[in-house]
Amino acid sequence: MPRHLAVCLALGLILAPAPPARADDTVVRHLNTRDYATARIALTDAIIDEGLRVSSVSDFGQMLARTDADVHHGAAVYRHAEVFAFCSVLVASQLVREAPENIARCPLTVAIYQLAGPGEPRIHLVYRPPGGASPGGRAGQALLERIGQRTADNFPPGR
Repeated sequence: MPRHLAVCLALGLILAPAPPARADDTVVRHLNTRDYATARIALTDAIIDEGLRVSSVSDFGQMLARTDADVHHGAAVYRHAEVFAFCSVLVASQLVREAPENIARCPLTVAIYQLAGPGEPRIHLVYRPPGGASPGGRAGQALLERIGQRTADNFPPGR
């Protein structure tokens, strides 16, 4: 390979934009229940038990169902699906002190969903930690893990 081509290739690799974040850091918990309303209450209570307040709930499943008629995306795969947003001032302040652009990691969110159809009636809880190995990232991850565990603890195996 000619030297100038190798230099151009190396520069291209160095200057190329970073790929988008992959969802492989998403944490999925399968709750031992088929009762969506009870799972929803358990998640809300777990957030409140941390001294936090749910700032918004996005009915993601309903949005997909509502928009399918207009855009024909065929993505209405949920019987129920909601995203709960909340903020921990302790985690948020730590994250933004570490790097001001960490504002994009706030608020924290946890979603619960139940798939449509008879194949998988369980409720799923999912979240993505705020990322990074920084103290703020670890604090956010620990908070989300506690919320996930508190929610799951309401539905022990063998019920």
